[in-house]
Amino acid sequence: MIWLLMIIHLGGDPISVVHAEIGQTFHSEQDCIKRMQTIFKEADEENNPVPKSINLGCVPFNGKGA
Repeated sequence: MIWLLMIIHLGGDPISVVHAEIGQTFHSEQDCIKRMQTIFKEADEENNPVPKSINLGCVPFNGKGA
């Protein structure tokens, strides 16, 4: 199974999505989560935290369409 690191930019209200994209792909959930944690850590270390309107998450993708 492939894991997708999704980047979601939320709009003014909690349910509107301005933009969504696949940031990276991984072969394990653990690697995806590690990368997401690294992104947050590096952003904080650079005094440039990830904005609250940006959500990151790891989503499984099994390659089957609708």
